[in-house]
Amino acid sequence: MFGQVAAIVAYAVTYILLRPVSDAHFPITAGLRLSCLLLVPYRFWPALVVGELLPLAYFNFLCVAQFGPLAVLLETIPPIALAMPIVWWCKNRLALFPNKRLINVKALLICGLLVSLAWALVNFGTIAAVRLPAGNPPLQVKSLMVVGLFVGKYISILAVVPWVLIAKTDYSAGLLRSRLQRFAKSRLLIETVSLILPTLIALSWLSLHGNEDAKQLTRMIMFLPVLWLTIRYGWRAAVLGGTLAIICICSAIASRPEPDLLQAQAFIAFAVTCLFAIGAQITAQNLQEMRRRLDAKSAMELARNGLYQGELRMRQTATALEQVRSALQLSHVRLLDRFKHLLKTSETQNFYRQAAATNSQVCRLADSMHPVAWRDRGLAAALKETIAHTLDEAGMAYFCKIKGRGLSQLAPCIQAAIYRLACETVVYICGEETCLTITLSLRGGETHGERWAVLRLEGAVQDIQMMDPSYKKLESQYLAARFGANGLDLASMRDHVSLYEGELHVKSTHEKLRITFLLQDVRKKEQERSTAPAQTQLWVN
Repeated sequence: MFGQVAAIVAYAVTYILLRPVSDAHFPITAGLRLSCLLLVPYRFWPALVVGELLPLAYFNFLCVAQFGPLAVLLETIPPIALAMPIVWWCKNRLALFPNKRLINVKALLICGLLVSLAWALVNFGTIAAVRLPAGNPPLQVKSLMVVGLFVGKYISILAVVPWVLIAKTDYSAGLLRSRLQRFAKSRLLIETVSLILPTLIALSWLSLHGNEDAKQLTRMIMFLPVLWLTIRYGWRAAVLGGTLAIICICSAIASRPEPDLLQAQAFIAFAVTCLFAIGAQITAQNLQEMRRRLDAKSAMELARNGLYQGELRMRQTATALEQVRSALQLSHVRLLDRFKHLLKTSETQNFYRQAAATNSQVCRLADSMHPVAWRDRGLAAALKETIAHTLDEAGMAYFCKIKGRGLSQLAPCIQAAIYRLACETVVYICGEETCLTITLSLRGGETHGERWAVLRLEGAVQDIQMMDPSYKKLESQYLAARFGANGLDLASMRDHVSLYEGELHVKSTHEKLRITFLLQDVRKKEQERSTAPAQTQLWVN
């Protein structure tokens, strides 16, 4: 009960305060009525009717002797009650609010048009029912009045209701101040204040002081800057620029004759409606594009996590193989020691060699999955020791240079990507060219709080091709098996790098083949994106 009384008082007071500044050409109370119906729950609608009926009855009772009881009775019917069926139909049938954060702009425009038309028809009927005292000339009721009443109410709705809905959808407890600060720093507001507003003011001044043809042309040109702003930023720019254009044009035409005023208002209503439709469509397209980007980023994040989880499983498998190798070696030694007196010396030595070879194969398999140096001493040790040992066995010289800062602070998935790309690149270089020297350079750094790493591998190409292609293929397969590489080509490695927002560059000369990777640590970006507040978007059907 208290809530109903509070709603009656609040609406009645607001209506009384706005009534003096509301006229037939720009009735602000029309925007107030529709805004309240869109925001207030259904259970408070009867309170809104009572809140409007009380001031209407008071003001109209003073005019009974002047206009007659029938006209006063029709004028006392609360317009907000006439709009309730239309608003209910638009909210429930046209999905005016698909959810708490979305607005169907198409349904909003339809609702504004229907409500304005209903109110205009009722006002026209009221004027037709006026009976002036004897001696006064009768009122000339023209159908053009309906157009004038309709356009005035519709412009008021266009100027007031979108701002109320934006405030409603943007409001969140505890975030109002931060969102206002973000809006104050936005490019939309900066460009509006610095470009659009001065342009509209200058055009308004020209429309007041130019000749008749120049005035009409100036009013049409006023919407071009707003259209440019709408195309750039969408619905909100249409609301902001359209409201400024309405204020400027209405101020310039306030003293114009009735036909000129009606013509200008009709043009304003048409232009602003088109701006809203264009802005809503652009915002919907931007929203779809944003969703596609978010889906792509989510897919890339899942791919990165999948690769890293695979790396962790390989590490666990390598650790388990090391444990199996130790147990197998111990079992071999104990078994051979137990039966060596039953075997010949040559057979015993042969069994020992076979056991050592098996132990070495298991060790190499575990090292190819996840090097011991990487597990024990980090990425730098794996690049310097594991790759160097493998290339040394293949008869190739290897040089490793690691410099910069922050490499140890890179995300584990980035470190895993660096090692795997290094191995894949060595295999690729050796498969493409005859190289006797491989040089690896790794540099880490940080720019504007974002960490990055540059990996470069360079193979010195021999002028005289002493090795045939079959030998190079065997050598490449041997290195791939030792490194646990998949033998990726450049396209596959480029796709791998793109998961980390990186790039791949290849430079080939008659002396060298150089492949460079740039990888970025996207971990910080993803954390900031996940903790950022959700942005309110508008939607058009």
